[in-house]
Amino acid sequence: MDMTTTAMATAGGRKIGDVILDLQRISLSFGGVNALTDISFDVREHEIRAIIGPNGAGKSSMLNVINGVYRPQQG
Repeated sequence: MDMTTTAMATAGGRKIGDVILDLQRISLSFGGVNALTDISFDVREHEIRAIIGPNGAGKSSMLNVINGVYRPQQG
């Protein structure tokens, strides 16, 4: 393994840029209210992401889906 490859490896065996979270077409609703509609994104090793938006945009709902508090109807 050369120095470039060594520098790219992490303790968990993943490399910088490897996908560590992949969410595809997530939808969540409460009754007739759509909290999340067809949301897709991924997070890669050593990447920082932010979920921002106004009140009621679905930020907490998205985090609750990621953490397993809510189960999405789709995705």
